Amino acid sequence: MTEEVKINEKRKELKRLQKICVNESRHYKKRYKRLKWKSDAVEVAHTSLNMSAVALTLSGFGIPPLLIASASCAGLGLVIAQAQKSYRTSTRLTNFNVCVTQYDSVAREITAVLHRNHMSSKDYQDYIEDINAKLDLIDDSRLL
Repeated sequence: MTEEVKINEKRKELKRLQKICVNESRHYKKRYKRLKWKSDAVEVAHTSLNMSAVALTLSGFGIPPLLIASASCAGLGLVIAQAQKSYRTSTRLTNFNVCVTQYDSVAREITAVLHRNHMSSKDYQDYIEDINAKLDLIDDSRLL
């Protein structure tokens, strides 16, 4: 094979790796948005229950059914808070966002290299190995 054919094959491989990075970034962005929406909804429910518990406690000092409702709201709020903590929502959100950032960064780096015209076949091969190592590190560190 001539040097030009080898370079074109390496550039195709880099474009394939770039497409993988963009697709993975989109995938984690969707997961982040979905989990963020659920987390926000649970947080609103938790806050509403706590506010209801306080309001019912303050208004129901002489009325036992309101005190029972207040205790129920407080208990349900506690259950929701513990469920959210055990699900590790904030950790998962952070990990999804980090994956998006890392994949976007690698995709931008590949785009910059593809715009260079002075690289040899060996330079491209070294760069492809470097990108594969970066992608392996991202794969190892991401939260499934």
